[in-house]
Amino acid sequence: MAPNKFPDEVNVFLVPHSRMKDLVGNYMDQLSTADFRSNGALEHLLPLLENTFSEFKSHEHIENQYILEQLKQRLKLVNVTSTSVCNCHGDSQLVEILNLLRDGYTCTSKPISERISFGSQLQKVVSDFTQQFIPHMQEEEEIFQPLLMKYFAHEELLQLKQQVIQQHEIWKEKLVAQKETAENMLALLNTVASEVTDYRSGNDEEYQETLQTLVELTCENLTKNNKIERENVVEAGFDNLPQEMMLHIFSYLNPLDRTRCAQVSKHWNMLIYSPQLWKVIYPTNWAKGHCDFQYRDPYTLVESEWKSKSMMEDNDDLMSDSEEPLSSEAEKEIRCYEKFTMNALVRIGDGVQRLVVAGGLNLSSTILRSMLVLCPNIQHLDASYTNITDLSFKGLALKKACVQLEHLDLTGCRYVTDVGLERLGNCFRSELSGSFYNSRCGSCCQSCKSCPKYSDPVSSAYNSNSSLAEEEDVFSPGLLYLSLSGCTSVTDFGLQSLLEVTMEKESLHYMDLSGCPLISGLGLQMITEHSSRLLPEDLYYCNRIQEGPYPDEANGCQNLECPLRGCCCIDQ
Repeated sequence: MAPNKFPDEVNVFLVPHSRMKDLVGNYMDQLSTADFRSNGALEHLLPLLENTFSEFKSHEHIENQYILEQLKQRLKLVNVTSTSVCNCHGDSQLVEILNLLRDGYTCTSKPISERISFGSQLQKVVSDFTQQFIPHMQEEEEIFQPLLMKYFAHEELLQLKQQVIQQHEIWKEKLVAQKETAENMLALLNTVASEVTDYRSGNDEEYQETLQTLVELTCENLTKNNKIERENVVEAGFDNLPQEMMLHIFSYLNPLDRTRCAQVSKHWNMLIYSPQLWKVIYPTNWAKGHCDFQYRDPYTLVESEWKSKSMMEDNDDLMSDSEEPLSSEAEKEIRCYEKFTMNALVRIGDGVQRLVVAGGLNLSSTILRSMLVLCPNIQHLDASYTNITDLSFKGLALKKACVQLEHLDLTGCRYVTDVGLERLGNCFRSELSGSFYNSRCGSCCQSCKSCPKYSDPVSSAYNSNSSLAEEEDVFSPGLLYLSLSGCTSVTDFGLQSLLEVTMEKESLHYMDLSGCPLISGLGLQMITEHSSRLLPEDLYYCNRIQEGPYPDEANGCQNLECPLRGCCCIDQ
């Protein structure tokens, strides 16, 4: 192992890795001297190895939650991106070893040949693990520790190291408590066996006494276990709870309360902005003052605002060439979109699966595009009743954005044309979804930190390590839900460009093309022929389309007498 180049006080890997190296030496000695022919030797060896590899598993969990997760969040803040921080322990062999050890208990009663065969298998699996684990620890110290030193303050590293050591101590205390509980239960079983044996030769009176003894022993054991659990909880404290439990507690908070909790401490801040807490986001609702995670009908949000804007546009021809001043509410919404994107979405975007901006009349195409770039794993996009344009989807394929999109709702987006749909369709074609690291929009990205593609020398050097920074190809599942209701400029070309991959996979379940009069019947026929899961009752299209599919079963236009969604039958 390479010599330590970092001060011991801020080397977060020093203490746990020293312990792991001791464990490696211990189990290597145990296995090298183990006599698998001896039943007693095997019974003695198995619990020792199980405890050892359980500690390895605990170490892996603590590193993931308390070191790599914080490092990942910090790198994201400075636009340094790599999958290595997320997938460092993605191919762990520990589960396989622990399962094998548990299966080994059944070998203690089997013939010598089977015990020897089990020993050979165990030695091979453990040897393979050791050959990978030692270089893995060295890789962590040589790659992750320098990043921690660069992007974390001295005080932060001190706190981080203390948290890691504390979590290992908590695990040891839990192991001791579990061992004590197991010993108590074993003693209880021995007592029960003894009492039952006595009862076999007794009478009814002895039977009653036996039952009373069993009840008393059980109650005493349960009381003792509960006392141990209460003591552990008191000693641990809220900040020392398992991270999964803390995240579960925080998941009940609304967005406003979460941001308040994020100001309590750096640890809470890291947890609050964990991507897994933000799988569903409603930026438009929050911009309008609805600080919750409830879906609201976007039609009701925009109806009055849309009508007032339309009246002003119709009655103010003299100012048609000048920009109308924004209301204070509109300016507030715009600021909310910008702050949320720049301050929060850059940290939580990886976890977002459902993005709902429906009803955001003041949402710009530029901001929506930034949101989509920052949310690479999005599956559900609802941008209905917005004024977005084709610019929202420009260059998304090069960023590997929207690849996993399954639900697309652009209802009432009258400014979206074939250009925008073609750009979205390109996202689904894997051959066009190039690597993020190899996709630069121009020389400005080398110096413009506001650009999502910005990369500094540290990021470039870090991502050049192919053993850590390789990205797996992601393939589109195809759209399940599509609504282009009111997109009056869409033609066959744009629709077929969007649905090319969807038709190949025959994944479409629902499609609404109400108010899309430029779509032809033949074009629709071709789509439905390659959409075996699309039932007639889940298909809507303009009444003026001739020779469309399912003429007697499909639904007609849903936009009649609806001024908010485009329709060829009413004056726009």
